[in-house]
Amino acid sequence: MGLTKIKFLIAATVVLGVFLGLMLEGVYWGRVAWGVRVGRVEVGGMKTEEARAKILNQLRVSQIEVVWGTTKTVIPANRIGLLYEPDRSWQKAVSLGHDKGILVNWSTRGRALRWGMVVDPVFTLDENRLAGEIASIASYINIPAVEPEIQIETFGKTKRVNVSLGENGQEVDEQKLISRVRAVVAAGDNEEIEIPIVRITPKLSDDEAKTVLTRAEKIVDRMVEVKFDELALKWDIGDEELTKWIDAGGGWKRPLIELWGQQLAQNVDRPAQNAQLHFVRPGRVEEFKPGRDGYRVDQLGLTANIEAALTRLLSGSPKEVVDLPVERTAPEVKTGDANNLGIKELIGRGESWFVGSITNRIYNLQKAAAEINGVLVAPGETFSFNQTVGDISSATGYRQAYIIKEGRTILGDGGGVCQVSSTLFRAVLSAGLPIEARTAHAFRVSYYEVKYQPGFDATVFQPEPDFKFRNDTQGHILIQTVYDEKTKYLAFEIYGTSDGRKVEISKARIWDVVAPPPDLYQDDPTLAVGVVREVEHKAWGAKVAFDWKVTRGEEMLQERTFYSNYRPWQAVFLRGTKTN
Repeated sequence: MGLTKIKFLIAATVVLGVFLGLMLEGVYWGRVAWGVRVGRVEVGGMKTEEARAKILNQLRVSQIEVVWGTTKTVIPANRIGLLYEPDRSWQKAVSLGHDKGILVNWSTRGRALRWGMVVDPVFTLDENRLAGEIASIASYINIPAVEPEIQIETFGKTKRVNVSLGENGQEVDEQKLISRVRAVVAAGDNEEIEIPIVRITPKLSDDEAKTVLTRAEKIVDRMVEVKFDELALKWDIGDEELTKWIDAGGGWKRPLIELWGQQLAQNVDRPAQNAQLHFVRPGRVEEFKPGRDGYRVDQLGLTANIEAALTRLLSGSPKEVVDLPVERTAPEVKTGDANNLGIKELIGRGESWFVGSITNRIYNLQKAAAEINGVLVAPGETFSFNQTVGDISSATGYRQAYIIKEGRTILGDGGGVCQVSSTLFRAVLSAGLPIEARTAHAFRVSYYEVKYQPGFDATVFQPEPDFKFRNDTQGHILIQTVYDEKTKYLAFEIYGTSDGRKVEISKARIWDVVAPPPDLYQDDPTLAVGVVREVEHKAWGAKVAFDWKVTRGEEMLQERTFYSNYRPWQAVFLRGTKTN
């Protein structure tokens, strides 16, 4: 075949192809691509205006019908804000196979012709109103399940375990039903929708109940203790809680144990804290934050440890102790890195509570405690409470509150300051620093015996008595105040460098106990008539002593007995006299 004939055939083929393409394009011109439908409305191959009319006429759902068994519920479209947009739906259908390049258009047309294409109708739907309708339907179908329950009844010294089987229930799968409604609306269909039901089956069989009862009876009067020594925290889990964790299948209800662990972690988990120390003037620190490890409870480890402890209880162990598994994160800046004064770590701590104190007493307590906060004590220096706090009078801002003076409770400037000195005394005892001056109160004070034995107090008055201690360490020490008015809590923390000293404090010895006198009522012009407030609880007189030893290796640094001679003290009530 000659070259001329080849060129002719190529040209003829091209012309024929163009002709056929134009002819086919003409077939699709002004029509919706064959195989296309909008929801359930078939519009493939129709002229565009005919398709528009059909969509306008047929694309509508006036109501949604949901059925459960023989019960049918009808939801009108207007109650859920259902509104179709037929013109926008029509435009989407018309554009298929027409709005791209020629190759893409023909590819789309081919797929529509072979497999069909569905255009989702454009509509609006109020999701909140739909959810409300579904919730209303669910309210008459749902049957709450009743979980099995283990109850421990006490009869004198005997405990008896009862196991209730529980009851099965059912509930509508509301999210699945909403999805089905949307699918029907998107299809523009009026078909009935079956309501999806979830069966809830916690009820125990008789055999399961026997298994649970047997295991529960083995746990009665048993306990698990979870402890975290580093923060002096512990949690006791008694038989009431432990029996709830019994699973009828022979194991333990892990989700309940995990939930318990997550709640515990709220009191433990914390980020690492970098150390900070800034001076406001020589001898006084304005801002101090010790370097502090971060903690995160190992939840998987805790759950596994508790499950193992529970299994040991079933074997006869009366009590199991679980060490809290904790992951630690060290701070980038440790306490010793933030200064060159030898302030590296906590070496002593004392605390007290002032629940029930009157407003002025709390004010004075907070003011004096703030004067102590941030004080630096140099090596070899003696700390004086009276010198550090300064003048305690109305001239320096202290308010009148009740103090003990000359055997009576009277209003005086600075009432409550002695709780500050007593709390600091406890911190110094804990740190093992030599105490050079301490005087006990003449009477036992109820605030000082909250979580403490009698004898751990130190009174102050100006100019005497004073509370003094000496820094006999090689570095500076820093005193920090911890004050929480919400929990009525005061503490002092002493920071420095530990030299390995150990502190031993004996239990208080109490003798020569004397009964308190009758209650005392005193008029108070600051309280309204008819108001009576107890400011001092009655206290028995007694002689008290405790021993204090401080050692470093084989060396005895301090060995001392602190004595207190308390006179009996009557309850004191304030009786209001204010009339306006």
